[in-house]
Amino acid sequence: MSGEGKLSLNASALPLVERLEAEAERLGAHVIRMPSGATILDLGVKAPGGLEVGLRLVEICMGGLARASLSWLNIGEIVLPAVSVFTDAPALATLGAQMAGWKLELSGRIVLGSGPARALVRKPKRIFKAIRHEEEPSGIAILALEADELPDDAFLKNVAELCGVSPSGLHVLIASLRSPAGVIQVVGRAIESCLLKLLNIGIGVLPVRSALGLTLLPPPHPDPDVCMGRVNDAILYGSIVHLWADVNDDVAKAMAEKAPSATSSAYGKPFLTIYEEAGRDFYAIDPAIFAPAQVVVTSLRSGKSYVAGEFAKELVVRFFDIRPL
Repeated sequence: MSGEGKLSLNASALPLVERLEAEAERLGAHVIRMPSGATILDLGVKAPGGLEVGLRLVEICMGGLARASLSWLNIGEIVLPAVSVFTDAPALATLGAQMAGWKLELSGRIVLGSGPARALVRKPKRIFKAIRHEEEPSGIAILALEADELPDDAFLKNVAELCGVSPSGLHVLIASLRSPAGVIQVVGRAIESCLLKLLNIGIGVLPVRSALGLTLLPPPHPDPDVCMGRVNDAILYGSIVHLWADVNDDVAKAMAEKAPSATSSAYGKPFLTIYEEAGRDFYAIDPAIFAPAQVVVTSLRSGKSYVAGEFAKELVVRFFDIRPL
């Protein structure tokens, strides 16, 4: 699936949302029906959430076009948990839905919205132009927020209006970055970071037919800044993305060479240090760093695969503060 044409990402994800709501108690989630008719799914703010609900959140954020699971990765003599995500609609699932590309204001603070609702407001517009997707209205809007508090009805009504749906058609899924679901949602974005980097350097992503990403699941930390740093370190230094693309060898080779995080001059530093050096401004950071550690691209035209970057085991052990005994 290339991403071209009309399709409702929101309608595609709705069955997953309804299933999550039906199993909320078992999953440690809270379902809140607001007076406006909008639904909040608390997956890790006041609700405890957990690993399973985090995997569900990844799949919902990707418009129901991907599957997520837990796995293991060997780090020298250490075995650590990892999040595995695969999709046969990479551009649409990641850039069309999963990408955290919608700036919203919640209680005076900027929060980033991800999920299928982005396709209704076409944020950012250049992304939807590049992947040639026009969302088919379905009366449903499914938005995911990384936030530490739950929104009020005024926020929800505004989002519903911007999406062109009634509040009763709005489902907002929220998890704090300090929660298991919030962490899994971020580390589940390895494919998205890879495709976005390719797009930003002028390489088209619609020929990518399938993608698989594997990213270490970092240990939690009570300090939100440290937690933020670790989830980014997991992708920058502890992830592998494999793309299967309908391109010739020259393009496949270029994709593999230019995609990894090692192409950035900031490579090798903990992300929290990079963030501090940029004045705590994400937009002042070299965008080339936002990418997987290792990238493999297989040309479907030749059957050859090209590999670049490396899984930085020593950096991961140090940045995650892992202490073998």
